Amino acid sequence: MKNPLLAAAVAAALSLGSAAHAASNDELAQIRSQLQSLMQRVDKLEAENNSLKSENDQLKAQTEQVSKQVAHAANRAADMKPAVPAVKGADWPSRVVLKGDVRYRHQQTDDDSASAKREEDLLRARLGVEAKVNDNIVAAVGIVTSGSPRGGNVQLDGAFSRKSLYLDLAYFDWTFADDAHFIAGKMKMPFVRPGQSLFWDNDINPEGIALTYSVGSMFGSAWSYWLEENVQSTATTSTTTDTKMYGLQLGNRFDLGGNNLVVAASYYDLAAAERRRPFYNNSPNGNSLNPSGGLAYDFQVVDLMTEYNFKLRDVPFQVWAEVARNLDAEYDTAFTMGTMVGKASNPGTWETGLAYQLIEKDALFAQHIDSDFGGGVSDSDGWVLRTGYAPAKNWVLNATYFKNANNKDVGTEYDFDRLMLDFNTKF
Repeated sequence: MKNPLLAAAVAAALSLGSAAHAASNDELAQIRSQLQSLMQRVDKLEAENNSLKSENDQLKAQTEQVSKQVAHAANRAADMKPAVPAVKGADWPSRVVLKGDVRYRHQQTDDDSASAKREEDLLRARLGVEAKVNDNIVAAVGIVTSGSPRGGNVQLDGAFSRKSLYLDLAYFDWTFADDAHFIAGKMKMPFVRPGQSLFWDNDINPEGIALTYSVGSMFGSAWSYWLEENVQSTATTSTTTDTKMYGLQLGNRFDLGGNNLVVAASYYDLAAAERRRPFYNNSPNGNSLNPSGGLAYDFQVVDLMTEYNFKLRDVPFQVWAEVARNLDAEYDTAFTMGTMVGKASNPGTWETGLAYQLIEKDALFAQHIDSDFGGGVSDSDGWVLRTGYAPAKNWVLNATYFKNANNKDVGTEYDFDRLMLDFNTKF
């Protein structure tokens, strides 16, 4: 502030000096007095400015000191406050998934062993809840509209009677290591099956414990399942025991230039089955029986499968084959192969496929084979034609036709034809 005023004063003095000849001595004295007064005022303002700056610096230092004290007190209070749990109860919606599906089916069956053709309308509804218990465990519970192990269909009859619900799933899945799982309860099938193979019914949910793992392209599983407790023997001895199933599978997925080839080998042993009746609804479903009505053979089944997935002009193609043999039986071989073109998933997509299957009388434990092929019994062979279309999201229309023959090995052969029209929705 002082420097500009001094410059102005000097300029004024110079102008006064140049005009000194024209001014009187009195005028010059008056101007000098005014200049001196102005300089005194500048010195006073500068002193006041320095005083204000000093006071401002003191206030700033005091403010910083108070801020540090407040922050220190807040930190001490935070240290004394109890720790907040890592997972709060309010976050449960993010850890729970609700899903389900509803299927309406119109079914026509022409079974030459029956007295007449049959026409049915069937309904299947499933609802499941899956919850993340913690970072390593997932638990699930599901219900379905039928108690049959090989299907959730309930028939539309009974004069609009209420339909029952049954426990369909109840298991936990513990990831105890990278890509390694321990599963216990009533679970989804933990092993890989090829394509549209019908060696196992798609609605089977086994009960017991299982281990699954994968290392790179390799995968595997092992399981121990309970079928029946204290199953009575039909031999001369009246001992009872528990019928169980032990099995394992090893396989590999090969990447072939963007295409995918899957191969796997499986083995299962149905322990304590021979001479016993571990049956649902007391039906052997085609397996051989001894004279006393128990199973004629044990089941030690070796299974080999392959599946190849590729695309032609962006259209998905799938080809598969599977063969199985029961090491304990006479009619011991099962074989299937088929293909599927397209995939009915996104709106406007479609699929169609054809498969052949042969199941000799005791090749597989018939309680678990598909319930529609040949009417759900072994000792059958034939063809399956499928087609499907997805008109909208989460909505698929399917048509499936079975052209089969039963009693291929034992008894009088007869034809079995079935047409299924499905309206499938899921959420």
